Order: sequence, then C-alpha cells, then structure tokens
Amino acid sequence: MAGKARVLVIDDDPDVLATTRLFLESRGHEVLTAPGPDEGMRQLETEKPDVVILDIMMPHSTEGFHWLWSARRHADPAVREVPVIVVTSIHQTTPIRFHEGDADETGDYLPAQAFLEKPVDPDELAAKIEALVPTKTAG
Repeated sequence: MAGKARVLVIDDDPDVLATTRLFLESRGHEVLTAPGPDEGMRQLETEKPDVVILDIMMPHSTEGFHWLWSARRHADPAVREVPVIVVTSIHQTTPIRFHEGDADETGDYLPAQAFLEKPVDPDELAAKIEALVPTKTAG
C-alpha cells in the first residue's frame, strides 16, 4: 500500500485547522498544523513536511505572501523546494485572483504549485496533494 503525505497546514482559523486535519487524516495523511506564519516556518524547518497548505490572510492580508517568499529564499534547499498549495478567501475582499499556469503567469508573482479558493472542495484539495507529492512506498 502506498504511503500518504506529511502535510503542514498553516492557517489562523482554528476551525479550518481542525476540519482540514480531520479530512486529511481520514485520507491517511499525517497532518501538522500551525496557527500562524511563525509557527508554520518553525515546523517547515523542523518537521520536513511533503507539502504545505498555506492561508494568505493570517490575520493580515499579506502574511501568507511574506511567509511564502521567506520559504522560497530559505538557506536550506529542502525547505525551499517543499510544494505549497495556497488556499485563500482573498478573492472575497480584493480583485486579486490566482490561477495555475506558467511561471510568467503565477510562478514569478507567487511561487506556489497550486491555488484553491475557500471554501475548499475537500476532494479537490486531496487531488492537489496527490498530484504534488510523489507516491511513497511502505518500507
């Protein structure tokens, strides 16, 4: 049986952390949670997740952007290369929209591998994780 991903969820909403954890654990993933960017960076550095699910507005509208840029400029290549799925409701209060595509479209502006708008469809989130994390084999 293939192993599941080690997922770090960074969000300042405790309800989002709890429901995301429950859903992902029900899919067999190991879930780490962080209630904000500082704790999220600490866990990224120490826990070495396979993928990060990142909220943008925590509690300010740009904290997730800053976190992502810091992660991508980290001294440790293993930290810099962890795939990030941005999950946000920023579209509800600003005209900002994210979409996946070429680096010219998204990668140079926000270096994330996937984007989902809140409220998140759980199956879509699971599909993004499975697409970004190579299958692990039990060993």
